[in-house]
Amino acid sequence: MKVRREVGAAPHRDSDAVWQIVVELITGADSNDIEQLDAAAGIASSIIADEHPAAKPIVVEGVGPRLVIYGVYGRKAMGVADPDALTWNPTDGDWTMHLPSAPEDLEWSKRALASRAPRIRVYDVEGDGPMAADAEQEASSKVEASAGVDWNIGEI
Repeated sequence: MKVRREVGAAPHRDSDAVWQIVVELITGADSNDIEQLDAAAGIASSIIADEHPAAKPIVVEGVGPRLVIYGVYGRKAMGVADPDALTWNPTDGDWTMHLPSAPEDLEWSKRALASRAPRIRVYDVEGDGPMAADAEQEASSKVEASAGVDWNIGEI
């Protein structure tokens, strides 16, 4: 199951304020590793300022349904109310967040997030989405792990 929320962004709010709304939406008293959300604030704000969440969502997977969060920009942003509170805490337990990123920013943002906020990942805004990016990364890891040679031929 998937739940959608929208957040009014520029010019209604700056990207830092949008990120703060996202953080408040997905956290609660029992949230796990929420300091990673603060550590990712610069990258997330940059992605929001570039208006990538208008086309592809910020995705949070964890406890409960998958949450997709879209940014609304321009004149439409003025009419968007604050998002309704969630009935669950998606960051209570094991969770992952996916942020849409421009292709030219993927590598540096992946490296930065890996060291600061490993629960938060980026995916190509021009690609098929975060689930496809995760499957591709997992398949690539399996190929790299199995690329060994078994020299034990056995007895003849």
